[in-house]
Amino acid sequence: MQTYSEQGAIRSSLQQDRSDIVMSTINGLRYAVTQQKGVKSLNEFRRLDVGFAFKKGTKPAPAFQATVNKLITDGTYDRILRTWGTTGSAIATSRISPPELRD
Repeated sequence: MQTYSEQGAIRSSLQQDRSDIVMSTINGLRYAVTQQKGVKSLNEFRRLDVGFAFKKGTKPAPAFQATVNKLITDGTYDRILRTWGTTGSAIATSRISPPELRD
């Protein structure tokens, strides 16, 4: 078993036959599948949500949320996700302090 601190090292280990299988973030794997011949994604093991953290009560948080929601509404967000092959990770709306999602 090997551990790598960056996506490039993971991709290299597959290309150079140093790894038969890798486990990584779903978005990193989705992108790798589009970039490397012979690489297949088996499926998600467990989804972990990620987000942005701001100091509680900070003034930029609502502006950031509004900006993300504007990107969602005008289609920019979807275009970005399609570029990287990560549309499966899309959110419908940006929220401040959303409840944790359960499987």
